[in-house]
Amino acid sequence: MVSPFVAVPSVAVLLATYNGAAYCETQLTSILWQRGVDVHVYARDDGSTDATPAILRDWVARYPNRITIIDNLGVSTGSANGNFFALLRAIDPERHDYIAFADQDDVWTPDKLAHATVRLAQEGAEGYSSDLIAYNAAVGSAWMLHKAGQPADLDYLFQGASAGCTYVLTRRAATVAVAVMAEAPAFCNDPSHDWIMYAICRSRGLKWVRDSAAEILYRQHGGNQYGAKRGTRELLSKLQVMRSSWYRDHILWLRHVVVNNAEERRVLDAVSRGNLLDRLWLIFQARRFRRTPAYVAQLRVAIALRMI
Repeated sequence: MVSPFVAVPSVAVLLATYNGAAYCETQLTSILWQRGVDVHVYARDDGSTDATPAILRDWVARYPNRITIIDNLGVSTGSANGNFFALLRAIDPERHDYIAFADQDDVWTPDKLAHATVRLAQEGAEGYSSDLIAYNAAVGSAWMLHKAGQPADLDYLFQGASAGCTYVLTRRAATVAVAVMAEAPAFCNDPSHDWIMYAICRSRGLKWVRDSAAEILYRQHGGNQYGAKRGTRELLSKLQVMRSSWYRDHILWLRHVVVNNAEERRVLDAVSRGNLLDRLWLIFQARRFRRTPAYVAQLRVAIALRMI
């Protein structure tokens, strides 16, 4: 039980929805049942053609003081990433202690937000991410997704912290992100909001906690925009992404949101030029760019094969 003399953190939960009628009520239940925090959900629908908008209106009618619908004004961003950025622009971070991101189709444990906010306070950190449990109810399978790894000083130029649905930001970090994104140009193709948020914070020296605890059931189904893969499928998927040029384009787009200090410029310039000496230097530096030995090895292969 939370002591009545201890201030309960206020958490804004940004819920991006699109054709999520089959899943979003379970997720909303798990969010509103969070313990030890004062939760307010801000939901923005990106133009659903199913019953999702009606479901959101029904939940607002039932919990008018806990859920707010952000009107999309007839504009569809076309991606979960665009929807999350639109949500972040629409809210006032100063009204809450923390801001969290929520996918429409997951399930949170009751202590997900309390655990994250305690870790942020204990560590004096501005951003939080964690491991998570992927599961597929259709085939009765579940597995851990380990995202923490060892610290790497420039990892934010090459990867996000974890799945964005695990992220919790302080008011300060969210305010910084809003200001940075207000000045950013058009996105690269299919941007990753979690990677961009992580880069904004880490580039500015904001401390980040990567937690090995898993407080999210990360639902896998046929409609996942991204999703979780295992073993050989995961490796092949990552190599396919790198071959598509999306990964390289995203790295280079980060110039618009990082502070562009000397170390960042050196790395991004090397990626941009991509000549033999640059690629050899990047391969040598790869331990600074990824957090696990396996991902370091994958990155080195990708650089050697000119996929980056």
